[in-house]
Amino acid sequence: MKRLTVLLLVFALFLATACSKKESAGGDGEGTKKKDVEIKFWTISLSPTFDDYINGLIDQFEKENQGVKVVWEDIPFDTVEQKTLTAAASGKLADVMNLNTDYLKKLAAVGAVMDLTEKTADVKNDYFEGVWDAGNLGVKSYALPWYVTTGGMLYNKELLEKAGFDHPPATEKEAWEMTEVLYEKLGVYGSVPDEIHKYLPQNGVEIVSKDLKSAAINTPEALQIFKEFKERFNKGLIPKELLLGQAKTNEWYAQEKVAWWLTGPQLFRQVKDLSPEVYEKSDAAPAMVGSSGFLHMAIMNIAVSAKTKAPEEAVKFAKFVTNAESQLAFSKIVAIMPSVKEAAADEFFTQGENSDDPAEKGKFYAAKQLEVGRNIFPPVENISEINKVVNEEFQKVLLENKDPQKALDDAEKRINDLLKK
Repeated sequence: MKRLTVLLLVFALFLATACSKKESAGGDGEGTKKKDVEIKFWTISLSPTFDDYINGLIDQFEKENQGVKVVWEDIPFDTVEQKTLTAAASGKLADVMNLNTDYLKKLAAVGAVMDLTEKTADVKNDYFEGVWDAGNLGVKSYALPWYVTTGGMLYNKELLEKAGFDHPPATEKEAWEMTEVLYEKLGVYGSVPDEIHKYLPQNGVEIVSKDLKSAAINTPEALQIFKEFKERFNKGLIPKELLLGQAKTNEWYAQEKVAWWLTGPQLFRQVKDLSPEVYEKSDAAPAMVGSSGFLHMAIMNIAVSAKTKAPEEAVKFAKFVTNAESQLAFSKIVAIMPSVKEAAADEFFTQGENSDDPAEKGKFYAAKQLEVGRNIFPPVENISEINKVVNEEFQKVLLENKDPQKALDDAEKRINDLLKK
């Protein structure tokens, strides 16, 4: 009996050891973990404002995943590019990191972040398609979308009525027709050109070819757009101060120099701070979608280091940070849009449809427009330099009377040079 008892104890110990070896530190959170795992998490300019939210998120994840510890570090926005690129070069990136689309592509191009194409295939359809594509470089996915900012329109009902309009513009064509009337009748502006590198793809002109190897900007359509903007500028419809960034559109809107302001609804209340009277005259409308049928969105992403020592745990945490529950909770404490369909369909966004507050109504429209939103920047490493080239050549047409075709020729050459790097 003693021998039998000893044999049974040894057998039980063997089974327990075998089972524990099968469990990883990043298991399903229900079993006993083999060892502790530490994950480093970087965010961009979220501390101290959102300390409670991020720490709460980490606490919840650690509770559900015993044995996994998340160490959070927040990086100021003005140092994030230098820090991430330096860390990538030395192999010391955080396991999980918050990156904007530009930095993400730079890190993906040098193999510093993990290819998540297969590891995130199970959640891909949870996100809006256009938002998901922001994390791509070529045909591979390198990030999960996190929070989004998108556009809306704040317009001055009184100014439009004085000019003979009972509704805000719905298309670019209508907007410029109304702009001309507003300027002639009231001496105020309507549409103010945003950066042209956004306007072009939203209106059928791609900056880079589909194979990402050459410039695609030099087209008859782009030439027509450049000529039309030059004509508008010559008519006085485009203020030089706003074009050069010497004045701010929100301030001009609050001074009733501009009839509408195209921006994210999270910024509408800036007008209320500047001029409560003008805010009272205002209402919200959807942002104008270009002829291509989509709207540009700024997107923050969550990526995983290619050299993480805890790949399963890091990917699991990335999914946790960006799931519907986590994003909805974040949206309730800061004016952002979620990238997950389920979160955007919540009453928190839909209830603003009939609100008298332009910011609340704008939030409703912004959530609806996530369906047609996308990151319009092509997935190439040096996209920020390419965008700068496009804007510089455009401004030369308006401000220096440069021939529009010459500007497009030069833009094409400069972009091709950048793509060859």
